[in-house]
Amino acid sequence: MIRVDLSVLGNAGLWYHVTGRSIVEGISTLETNRITIMTTIGSTVTARVAAPRAALFDWFISIPLPRILLKYGPIPSVASTTGQTGPWDVVGNSRIVHLADGHTARESVTGYQRSSYFAYRVSDFDNFLGRLAADAVGRWWFADGPNGSTDITWTYTFNARNRLAAIALLPIVKIFWRGYMRQAVATLSELAVAEARAFRAPTEDSMKPARRSTQ
Repeated sequence: MIRVDLSVLGNAGLWYHVTGRSIVEGISTLETNRITIMTTIGSTVTARVAAPRAALFDWFISIPLPRILLKYGPIPSVASTTGQTGPWDVVGNSRIVHLADGHTARESVTGYQRSSYFAYRVSDFDNFLGRLAADAVGRWWFADGPNGSTDITWTYTFNARNRLAAIALLPIVKIFWRGYMRQAVATLSELAVAEARAFRAPTEDSMKPARRSTQ
């Protein structure tokens, strides 16, 4: 039996087992005469943003998705969101995400800790991902970096519908989706730096109650 490590493909740790002319796929944790395939496929990206954590987090929570989720390879950009049920800092609220190719998915808030953590679930994919994944879970962590910067970690995990779907998802997630995520974090960082005024400490004047318009 020839065993070739394909861990370069990611956490699923695929091994190819070649016996004669037959090829069987499974993960590195094997039992005698039994092969198990992981059905969760995820990716993680990190970035350091030149902005203070608390202000950056609040800005991030309110930013429209079309500004940061841009087309990457076969992954379409986000065109808009509709039907939001409430503030995006409240667990349980949801909205419909519309992609530039006409497809949609539902996004729901599942975790929120101001300035440090945000989590959400994406479900009801009506494109090809719906045939491969039951849903996906995204998580963002924000931590203080040096010199007033912020370190961001973003993980995104698909829950495949079955083992065959997991095999099909693996290259999509590890190649295209990871690139999509890296591009999004880079775009977010650029926007944060360009809009640095949003992260300045409030002045005494800015903290005064705004006058109501008489018009």
